[in-house]
This record gives sequence, structure tokens and C-alpha cells, in this order.
Amino acid sequence: MKNKKHIIKLVIAIILVLGVSVLQHSHSAIADLRSEGRGPTNKIYIDVTYDPGTQTYSLGGFSSAELSKYGAPDFTPEIWQILANLDQVNIKLEGEELNIILNEEQLANIAWDANSRQLLFALINAYIDIGKIDIERAEAWLDKSNIEISLRNTKELSDPLLIELATLLQVKVYDSGAIRVEGRPIGYAMTPEMLALLKAANVNGLKLCWNKGVISTSVNVDELRELPRISLFEGGVNVLDKAFGLNLGDLSPLFNSEFGAGIVIGDADPITGECLP
Repeated sequence: MKNKKHIIKLVIAIILVLGVSVLQHSHSAIADLRSEGRGPTNKIYIDVTYDPGTQTYSLGGFSSAELSKYGAPDFTPEIWQILANLDQVNIKLEGEELNIILNEEQLANIAWDANSRQLLFALINAYIDIGKIDIERAEAWLDKSNIEISLRNTKELSDPLLIELATLLQVKVYDSGAIRVEGRPIGYAMTPEMLALLKAANVNGLKLCWNKGVISTSVNVDELRELPRISLFEGGVNVLDKAFGLNLGDLSPLFNSEFGAGIVIGDADPITGECLP
């Protein structure tokens, strides 16, 4: 995990150095990447495999042992008892419908319109201690979302996580270096050296889009300015991995994913919008 963080820091450092150059020599603003009449499209596929005999499970290509290192919870005996009687469960959120399928037979179709979501958010906020849900942000994420969760009774390792997110994650970096994603702390902080580099470049925000290895970045909240596009290739990263013993593991899920973030430093306004092809 630490080695992965070093790679991420290296990529960010390259982007920031390029940003200094662009800010000093270019004054052209980029157009806002929006498509008329199109809402954000967020696609997520999560595969979960479970083995009632050993009471182990895997998620997104990670084994139980790997998941436990990140604080993943164990299934309760009640959940194992239910799963032991099922071969497969599919939960599909498609637009304004939620479909539940058991052993390839449809069980239920539930309305997932704005009214249904408002009721669910109210119940979660009232009964589950996860912090109050920002309904406006949740709607931005869920509008026209396609999310599928597959649970399979097998000893096989689960399929890799598939992520295609158009909506930007909102990331805030505080003056102390502490980082919050969508308003929640993640336990990591930006180093003083990185913060100093940002201040030297007069950068108060970044719009960063990752598209299967292609990194598109714009800097500054008030007038987004596009930096040179960077393309990373899985084969070359694998060569670095082997040469320096980084132990990055299978990078194919990352190089098959699309997502973006609006990163704000200090008290600047949030960077919202989408990452679109």
C-alpha cells in the first residue's frame, strides 16, 4: 500500500511541475466539459464471492485476508445462514429502478425515483451512525447511475472492481495537509513539501480525470487551465514494478477504470462537474 502511495505522489508531483510551467507561460482557459442534455453517468460493478464452508469471502478481486487489512467487517452468523441457501444474488440499480434477482429468478422490482431516495436517506440519517448524508451530493451521484452488485456462492476469487464515474469526487485539502473525500476523512494527509510546492505554483485547486491510463488535469478554481495530457501504460508501469520491487499487484482494474476528482486546497470553492470522454 505504501508503494502505491509513492507512485501516486510521483504522478501528482509531475502534474504540479507541469502546472507551474503552464501558469507562467499560458493564459488560455479550458472549456467546461459538459454535454448538453446529459446527466452524469456513474457505472460500478462489484463482484462478491463467498464460501459458507470456510466462511470467507472476496470482493472486487481482493481476498478476505487482504480485505481484513483495510478494516473490512466479517459477515455475521445470520448473514452466513442466509447466503448458504443461495447460489447467487444480483442487485441492479438502473436509472430509477432497483432489481433484486435470486438464483437467476427476479424477486423484486423497487422504484428508485427521487421520492424513494429521499425516504431512504432520511431513514439512514435517523438510524445509522455514519454521519449525516448530504442529500444534494447523493442525488448528484445517483442520478442516472448504473450499479450492480453480484454475490456468488463459489470458492473462486471475485472479479475485479469495475468503475466508470463521470461525477467528480470532491476532495478538500486543509492547511494542515489533512484530506477529506466527499466530506469524510480518509486518514491520509498531504506532506508539507507537497503543500509548499502547491503554494509556490499558486495552485488552489485541481480538476483531475483518469481515463484508463490517460490523465487530464486542469489547475486553479477561478479559471481552470489545462495542463499537458499524460498517458501512462500498464506494460511500462509493470516494468517499473518489477525493476524496483514495488509490489503493486494486478493493475488491470485501474487501467480499465474511469474516474475524476475536484481537489481544492484551503478555502477555495468546490470544483464540480464531470469527467467526460
